[in-house]
Amino acid sequence: MTATLRADARRNLDRLLEAASECFAERGADVSIDEIARRAGIGHGTVFRRFPTKEALLAAVVLARVRELAAVAESGVEAEDPGAAFDRFFRHAAETYARNRELVEGFGSCIETEEVAALKASVRRLVHRAQEAGVLRRDVSADDVMELVPTASRHPDVILDGLRAARR
Repeated sequence: MTATLRADARRNLDRLLEAASECFAERGADVSIDEIARRAGIGHGTVFRRFPTKEALLAAVVLARVRELAAVAESGVEAEDPGAAFDRFFRHAAETYARNRELVEGFGSCIETEEVAALKASVRRLVHRAQEAGVLRRDVSADDVMELVPTASRHPDVILDGLRAARR
């Protein structure tokens, strides 16, 4: 059930999520709620009225990143060049992981969510299209791709070279 928020409440929530995203990305899950509230320009109590625990706030931030990744993957499913679309998604996902410690620390707690299921479904379609086009190895699954993304944050070209289908 999604309630419609007043304009000021929506602004506070947006500022809170932006500040939380920045803080979690920089410092990981160890950042304090006080620091997040201070950066958002809101009170400590405002955070807890919206999110009962720091873990709930972290999950909200992680799920926002998951939705962004799913949108990138889904846009690649219909792209004209499946190989370029796969590379674009993979690089974007690796870069997102490199910039956001919260993904590494918080993804596991969100694994059973609809958002992660949607991301995995989009990645499966993207992988299948790239395989059908002959640009991605056939023995690579979407789950393999998802597991490789955090590692690829440091060396995406090396990982992508290993995922590409052999040229004949």
